[in-house]
Amino acid sequence: MSNSKERQEKIRKRYIFLILSFIWMAVIFYFSSQNGDESSKLSGGITEVVVRSLYSNFNELSQVKQQSMLDNISFIIRKGAHFTEYTILGFLLTGFFNTFYWSVLKGRLSAYVVGTVYAITDEFHQMFSDGRAPKVMDVMIDSCGVIFGISLFFFAIYLINKYKKKHNTLLKK
Repeated sequence: MSNSKERQEKIRKRYIFLILSFIWMAVIFYFSSQNGDESSKLSGGITEVVVRSLYSNFNELSQVKQQSMLDNISFIIRKGAHFTEYTILGFLLTGFFNTFYWSVLKGRLSAYVVGTVYAITDEFHQMFSDGRAPKVMDVMIDSCGVIFGISLFFFAIYLINKYKKKHNTLLKK
């Protein structure tokens, strides 16, 4: 592939990852805009589906045990949602920063900083949604999600390169 085509491909990927990053940031913003009741209703519905599918005797438990189980699993699902949202964001930001001719470290660090700063601003934004409050723990979970997304990106690149190498070797035989 010529140098010009490689450059054009990198620029095309840059715009795709940038657009996807902004779209995903808008999705995160939307979820953070929900008031406390809407947010609880959404996560509560997901929690109930998970609990009922994993625990067939759920209806046989006392109301107190049912509520305790729902509360505990709801906490895990809510924090897992934070982690997942920011894993996706970390992956997309890494894809964007990976299109620049920077060192890998600079690209990873840039993705981490942008993702974590967005997490901080997202928690600040929640101050303006009724029944929501910013939490330092959520920023920590979000930044861990960003790190995981960065790692997933490079693991995906590794797997793709390994597949291409194997595929190219088979074609040469």
